Amino acid sequence: MTGTSTRADRVLRIGAWVTAAGLAFTLVAMLPLVFPSVALPAAMWFLSMLTGVGLIIVFVGLVLGARDRRRR
Repeated sequence: MTGTSTRADRVLRIGAWVTAAGLAFTLVAMLPLVFPSVALPAAMWFLSMLTGVGLIIVFVGLVLGARDRRRR
């Protein structure tokens, strides 16, 4: 990894981590569908929505990267 990290790169990395966290919360939130004896709080469904938020952040990072390349 080089020492020069652009703003678009940082936004993409943050978006990837938020998406991964959202996917993990989604898997945990779906456990009661497989194991009916498991009871989870309703907040797990809302935390699983981080997947979409992370994808939006990734798309913003892609747009920022495209704008930076267009300027050069």
